[in-house]
Amino acid sequence: MTNLFIKIVNVLKADVTLTAIVPSTQIFVGPVDVAVEQQTELLMPQINIFQVNEVSRSVPKVRDTVFQLSIWSRNSQLEVETIYERVITLLNYLSADQGSNHIFWERLDGAVDQYESDRRIWHRALSIVAWVQ
Repeated sequence: MTNLFIKIVNVLKADVTLTAIVPSTQIFVGPVDVAVEQQTELLMPQINIFQVNEVSRSVPKVRDTVFQLSIWSRNSQLEVETIYERVITLLNYLSADQGSNHIFWERLDGAVDQYESDRRIWHRALSIVAWVQ
């Protein structure tokens, strides 16, 4: 799974259209240690990636990994939508080699907007499934 995350981050950080909106320093794997109550310190817009689930298949010998990619914004829902469309363009049905692994392909498994009624934060969570050998 490490090679999968390395490839995803590299693809996202290499895209100048995406990094014009989300600086490459604000694309993370795993949680970010900033208290939500301190909104001025939050790095926004931001992308966080982490594993949700992973299972192994025996035939073919691959791992099915479901990861969540969260898009955060303090500016607007439109900014979240713009980032979402670019991420999907870059990652949906991506096939690539990374390290000793081959990523057969990835696809969007679902997306949901999560609203924070007491804060001015927009958040869309994407579930993406990847098949990696």
